[in-house]
Amino acid sequence: MTVDRPFDRQPFSDATIGHLDLRYIEEVYLPAAVAADVLAEDRRPLSRQMEALELLTDGKPTRGALLAAARNPQVWVAGAYVQYVRFDGTGLTSPIKDRKEFTGKLQSVLSGIDELIDSIATTNVDTASREVRRYEYPPVALKQLARNAVMHRSYEVSAPVRIYWFDDRIDIESPGGLYGRTTWANIEKGVTAYRNPLVAEMMYHLGFVQRFGVGIPIAKQALRDNGNPVIEFRSSHARLTATIRPSAGL
Repeated sequence: MTVDRPFDRQPFSDATIGHLDLRYIEEVYLPAAVAADVLAEDRRPLSRQMEALELLTDGKPTRGALLAAARNPQVWVAGAYVQYVRFDGTGLTSPIKDRKEFTGKLQSVLSGIDELIDSIATTNVDTASREVRRYEYPPVALKQLARNAVMHRSYEVSAPVRIYWFDDRIDIESPGGLYGRTTWANIEKGVTAYRNPLVAEMMYHLGFVQRFGVGIPIAKQALRDNGNPVIEFRSSHARLTATIRPSAGL
């Protein structure tokens, strides 16, 4: 029964294949997900190829397919975007210096986050040698934690992933708490339970994940190498928040 499937693998009864950007699927996603020689010999119609990748079930787009390839994914999954706010202070009532929202297809959202992080990364530079010493927040860590939030969030909650940058920290907030076998005892070791296995698979095919289960360990290592404090995790039934503090050297 489809109700027993993870949320992202369930078909959306109100959607049709016509709501998907079929050109994007054919020209971008399929070549990313299927080896070139296999794809060249696949004579099946596009709909059959999409069924094999769980983009269609019983002729209906899955919720994961709508996230990845709908013309306007947020029409179908209202909270499927990322909100970034830069506060001028240390609290939610502080003045706002900058604000952005990343919407559109999953690939566009993730690419937008990467570009944002690269643009806000600041470094301490030795003025004599011009050698970059360290980042205030290492981009690798921020990207891994943001991608982790997009991958593992609850899409049944109509709220965005939030990246809130304060003067003394960055909070990355993911709707939905710990899931499955993840606990406070194992989450920092990279133990993962996939709330959204299709989203995880799509992120892998699109090049935003190299190996599963290593996002948090990679972030921890990058922070440690850069001289940042350890990640602080907080969880409730409604959200999981990762807090990153700046490097002591800046």
